[in-house]
Amino acid sequence: MHYSVSNDPELTDWLHWAYERGETPSFIRTIAEAAFLADARNYALLRPVLLELRRQRPCVSQVSH
Repeated sequence: MHYSVSNDPELTDWLHWAYERGETPSFIRTIAEAAFLADARNYALLRPVLLELRRQRPCVSQVSH
């Protein structure tokens, strides 16, 4: 399957969070913005990096207490 921001079950919520939240580092917001602009081919290149960034910086709703 070819993923994009709109149909990626693992990353859609995190990407919206990373792009919209002011407290996320500008690097992460920029990568999230690139994901929103990417076509399917380039999104496939970004996806492994996005998954790793999400692992390192989960959004507040993804952090288990």
